[in-house]
Amino acid sequence: MRGPPDSVGSQTTGAKRKPALCPVDKMLSVVPWYNGLPALERNLVRSELRTVSLATGEYLFRAGSKSLGWYGVVEGLVKWTSPGADGKSLSLAGFSIGSWFGEATMLRRERFEYEVIALRPSRIVILPRDTCERLWNHNIEFTKALTMHLAQRVNWLMASYTGNVLLDVDTTVARAVAAQFDAERHADTQGRLKISQEEIASLCGVSRQRCNAALTRLARAGVLQTHYGGMTILDKDALYRRALING
Repeated sequence: MRGPPDSVGSQTTGAKRKPALCPVDKMLSVVPWYNGLPALERNLVRSELRTVSLATGEYLFRAGSKSLGWYGVVEGLVKWTSPGADGKSLSLAGFSIGSWFGEATMLRRERFEYEVIALRPSRIVILPRDTCERLWNHNIEFTKALTMHLAQRVNWLMASYTGNVLLDVDTTVARAVAAQFDAERHADTQGRLKISQEEIASLCGVSRQRCNAALTRLARAGVLQTHYGGMTILDKDALYRRALING
């Protein structure tokens, strides 16, 4: 019996797949101000981005370092801390995929008064200050985005201060989880967060035991479910209520 023509085996069985985006382009693909730029300007901005890779425990910058621009997290998780004269540090926030930070120091043209350290292997992009100033002066969407980041940062710092001074551990842990959930919304993770309990404890500045106990109580309340390699948010509204955040 004669077999099928040779051409049958060489035919494609479906539509061609689009090539996968590199991590930097994937992150930029959901940034509104970037996608709103004219094609030529967008390509120029992309070419001006610098990329930095960090190992766990490696600092992106230390207090006193000069700002190089606006920083964005492509992969991983970094912690924003304020060093004290006694050698201890105050944990301020965590930045995960899609987060941008460092705008205030960049705009003031001052040196950093805080530090950023990687809690896991991370990749960071730096939008140079000269590029930011060009966009600030000529692109209204970028100006709006940067202004909104500044407003959100002030709001977060006020909430962080309240949490460190007045709130209990459960609320502080819920705030840290909510912050990571907000940062990763764009990534279509369906509520799954790739963050360990140890990393949450580090972001909150509490012991791992106290953090685990707080997460257990949140799980029992049906707010989230912990599993190997992270957790899944089951009830976003309940999480915001526990964190005393208006969602």
